[in-house]
Amino acid sequence: MSIERIIVGADGSEGSGLAVAWAAALGAQTGAEVVVVRAYNPLDELQRAQPPIDFGQLEQDAARRLAEEWCAPCTAAGARFRSRLIEDEPVNALVVAAREEHADLVVIGSHGQTGWRERVFGRVARGLPERAPCPVTIVPLRPAD
Repeated sequence: MSIERIIVGADGSEGSGLAVAWAAALGAQTGAEVVVVRAYNPLDELQRAQPPIDFGQLEQDAARRLAEEWCAPCTAAGARFRSRLIEDEPVNALVVAAREEHADLVVIGSHGQTGWRERVFGRVARGLPERAPCPVTIVPLRPAD
């Protein structure tokens, strides 16, 4: 089996940064295209906004941040890549992207949280593997001892 397209989830966290770097390295090694996907919710962007609120500008800013900042590991690795902003919750956004892009692999980062944070942030790691149309790799935040 060859890997031609890798979907990787990005949310600006340390875990997603490690996942993007891992996917970028794999893409550079195999020649696969890396598609960096951010699940976008305009309401999440309101904390960065100054009145008056321009939702179109919020989306443009989020797309720019994704392409310029969160995709930086792809550039550094020399991987072929694109970025996609998908307005949806994370699991759905990654499943939609994997199907539309005919992905061979989906990569996400582990937040490495416990307790209530794990219940909130761990939903993607728990929900994605059963819904994804292809294999899923979860990159750990810190290597196991």
